Amino acid sequence: MSRIPKVQELRFLITTVVVLLLSAPVFAERDPAMERLQALGTALQTRSTWTASYAQEYVPPGMILGEQVVGTVWVAWPDKALFATGNPAVRWMGLNGRLVRLLDLENVSCDDHLLTAEEWERIPLIAVLDPRAAVAQFSIVAEGDRGLVLLPRETGGVSRVEILIGEDGLPARVIVKDPQGAVSTFDFSEWQAADGPPGGVWLPAAPEGIFCIADPE
Repeated sequence: MSRIPKVQELRFLITTVVVLLLSAPVFAERDPAMERLQALGTALQTRSTWTASYAQEYVPPGMILGEQVVGTVWVAWPDKALFATGNPAVRWMGLNGRLVRLLDLENVSCDDHLLTAEEWERIPLIAVLDPRAAVAQFSIVAEGDRGLVLLPRETGGVSRVEILIGEDGLPARVIVKDPQGAVSTFDFSEWQAADGPPGGVWLPAAPEGIFCIADPE
């Protein structure tokens, strides 16, 4: 069974975090997609931190089956999140502003990555801070009764993002597709308010013997 490569894992997780934190102001025109996006953002902002269980499946290009993992996620609008993968957790991904940390206890590694301005704009993260600008970067359309689709107007790290909003108004499923054909699907359940991430820290602390390596300058 194929394990998701580290670079793609970073891309898929960040994109999914961004989708979870989407928000939008009131638009003058009554566009169904924008109204749905606004309602999702409003629901996420009713609590300082949310947590949920998730199941992820990563399918490599040309394959029909891939790696399946489960875990827990904590998110706080507009730019904080923590994914704990495994039970017990063996991989962690923390996002605090533009700094991302990937901690892998199985491979004994820790990597810090500072999102560049281009990465920041190429993924749906722009929808968090400037929804109007996001319309210039992505076509955002309503699909079905509770769905949203984001399509980048220019080629980038993702080719399509699908969001299914649950009956509670929070994300139930997020599907991220990249230009090479890889697909990562996240199913979320049991959303509930939380006081914050474990220990109040969004970037996971590396245990003794593991050193976090930053991007080369």
